[in-house]
Amino acid sequence: MSIHTHAATSLSTRFTAPRTLISSTALLLSLALLPTTSMAASFQILEQSPAHLGKAFAGTASDITDASSVFFNPAGITELDQPTLTVGANAIFTRSKFNDDGSNTNGGPGKTEETGFVPNIYYVHPVSERLAFGFGINAPYGLASKYDDDWDGRYLATHSELEVVNINAVAAYALTDKLSLGLGVNYQRADVTLESQFDSTLGVNPAPATDSSAKIQGDDDSIAADVSLYFKPSDRTSVGLIWRQGGEFDLEGDASFSLNPLCSPGQGYPTGAPPAPTTGTICAVSLGAVAGDAQASFQLPDTITLSGTQQLSDYWWAHVDIAWTEWSSIQSIDVINSGNNLTINTLELHYKDTMRYALGFTHNSDCPWTWRFGIAFDEAPQTDPTLVNPRIPDQDRIWFSAGFNYEFSPNTSLDFAYSYIKVDEASINNTNTQTGHHVEGKFDAGVNIVGLQANFKF
Repeated sequence: MSIHTHAATSLSTRFTAPRTLISSTALLLSLALLPTTSMAASFQILEQSPAHLGKAFAGTASDITDASSVFFNPAGITELDQPTLTVGANAIFTRSKFNDDGSNTNGGPGKTEETGFVPNIYYVHPVSERLAFGFGINAPYGLASKYDDDWDGRYLATHSELEVVNINAVAAYALTDKLSLGLGVNYQRADVTLESQFDSTLGVNPAPATDSSAKIQGDDDSIAADVSLYFKPSDRTSVGLIWRQGGEFDLEGDASFSLNPLCSPGQGYPTGAPPAPTTGTICAVSLGAVAGDAQASFQLPDTITLSGTQQLSDYWWAHVDIAWTEWSSIQSIDVINSGNNLTINTLELHYKDTMRYALGFTHNSDCPWTWRFGIAFDEAPQTDPTLVNPRIPDQDRIWFSAGFNYEFSPNTSLDFAYSYIKVDEASINNTNTQTGHHVEGKFDAGVNIVGLQANFKF
């Protein structure tokens, strides 16, 4: 692949250096900006309700207790017989430490410790015994990670930030006394920032002191739908089912670079006998050819969640969740310079669909306190060490959760929950065949989540 710009064409005419050197730089750039695993399971944020957090998100579509059902199962809001407002916030504490095992980029240790805050607000308004409307604002997708600019994997990632804000309007209608249908429309806004370092020597002598830096920013909005069912065959049993569509985004933004002095014409290392260009010449021309307006398109995955809730005794309830996420809809991403329509690279992601299984329990006696417990297993869509990337060093994980609700009055209550997510050790074995950069090691990661929620009935 070559970059077809006047500058690159001029260079290839004047010098005898192989055209693949410029192509290699373009390929390295594309990997630096949008690595092959910039999306993974942790890209999806389940923390949309501190009440459900206490059950490890078991029974999300079947346990209807507050207005967060606007997101988890709109059909179930027919169970709420009063106008209800739910306001929540989750603090997500993530850490990931990289243990090097043979990298050759002349960097140092790597770790990221980020704190993310995920707010959510929902309102349900019953119109009649059978009809209800709801409205919600939350953030169902996102990620954040930041490594030092001199760590071993800096050419793969330094800073990553993704925010997807979702505004959800829903309507629910009770078809019978036991079955309700819900329909919803979602407006989503995505903002992406990805940063990494760039080897000004094109692999000849990588070093933090001579690196250039790359940054891409983009945003777009999308419309998506959701359809849900709520079935309550008896007072002791309820079942919920919801399909949520993944939004399609055509991100538009820009790619910018801060060039090290070694990435300039005539600088760097020779690539052959004169008049062959130096690495600095190739670096400067190649980055200049792809700088400017940029675009990339992708589609978020569809999800289907089946939930069940069963009352076991006067004081105990059991909840289950089985969720499917269509990550296989993300197989490749084309990164394009929208100014000259050059395809920088086609990123092969090869994600697979994932399953999530959750089991939770609720204890509610004749007092203001309700206690919740839960455990869940969550699959990762990509665990191949040759594709794992530091932006989201993902692996399968297990959730351990607990929480409570305290009822101050029949119309006011407070939920609190805590979850610890144990993430399996993720291995990376990434080699850039164009530059020879090799990053190999293991990521030790973990997540702690705290959620607080207030509920009001009017």
